[in-house]
Amino acid sequence: MEKTVVLEEYAKRRSRRVGALKKYGITILFLLPFMLAFIIFFVLPLFYGIHISLTNFSYSNPGAATYNAFHWYRLLFNKNYKGGLVFEAFWRSFLHTFIFALIMVPIAVLLPLGLAILVNLKPPGYKVFRALIYMPSIVPLTAAGTIFTLLFLPKTDAGLLAQMFDIKTQWFIESWFTFKIGKTTFDVAYAWIPIFLMCLWGGWGGNFIILSAGLQNVPKNLYEACSIDGCSKWQRTKSVTIPGIKGQLVLCLFTTIIGYFGLYGQNYVLTNGYPKFTKLSLVPGGGKVSTVIYFIQDIVANSADFKEKFYGLAAAASIIFAIFVGIVSGIQMYCTREKKTGTKISEAYEKWNRIK
Repeated sequence: MEKTVVLEEYAKRRSRRVGALKKYGITILFLLPFMLAFIIFFVLPLFYGIHISLTNFSYSNPGAATYNAFHWYRLLFNKNYKGGLVFEAFWRSFLHTFIFALIMVPIAVLLPLGLAILVNLKPPGYKVFRALIYMPSIVPLTAAGTIFTLLFLPKTDAGLLAQMFDIKTQWFIESWFTFKIGKTTFDVAYAWIPIFLMCLWGGWGGNFIILSAGLQNVPKNLYEACSIDGCSKWQRTKSVTIPGIKGQLVLCLFTTIIGYFGLYGQNYVLTNGYPKFTKLSLVPGGGKVSTVIYFIQDIVANSADFKEKFYGLAAAASIIFAIFVGIVSGIQMYCTREKKTGTKISEAYEKWNRIK
């Protein structure tokens, strides 16, 4: 009798294991290549980067790396450490990135939203208009950079705007205006204008497509109800359209924020880091249009001693910026999470209903 009970329990456990394997085995099998790639190309480099940021890592002799008492982090966080030039260059680059995103993101979301609402009204030729709006998004960065460089070159170099409107501004050399916050002077270069326009021109297409798709899914009967109630176009937009695409708006908002935090290519193609601050001219990321990613890339690309001395500085700056972007991504996940209020109550009711 006891043997029979034991065999039955074993059979039940084995049946459960086989059932779970059948249920989740295929899923795990398909996820396995991605998980391996994620570990190899993301997790391991992340931990290795943290290791490099805490050591005197040298490319020529990586095995001889020794702990350096947070030397690279002190360069980035202590303004009185080693003259403070690296500190100033890094945090100016960080501030440039933050202010640019703060100005750019609302425009890069609201402008495509307005265009998507107009196209959704389906005026004559709206399909052509829709294609023209998205077209700049498929133009390669280098090609777009060449176009905007030719537009904003000075008159002596046959710049198109300078010749057409007799503009004498040296867009990639001169400063626009300066302002002070406390004891720190901020010098705003004219070069931010072509960078801003290039980012806007090349970046609105993606948000436009996402928001247009969202508008297609807003129930038409809600618009009909608004018309019956005598709502104005603004009331209809505020009460039906915007709530109906809330998910798409949040998605566009956070992807645009993270995208502009990674601003680098436009700066590099248009300005190559110029103009530079006088006292920071020899420091990585010492330009007036430098961003955090540009600061990191400047260490990698333009430092003759990078392989022997500055691997750790680039790694430390990357880790700090990754933490910041991770916080923003966490906020995005929290804002876009699915609310499951009432799930437990509904499950309990269904269970009680079955018993009854």
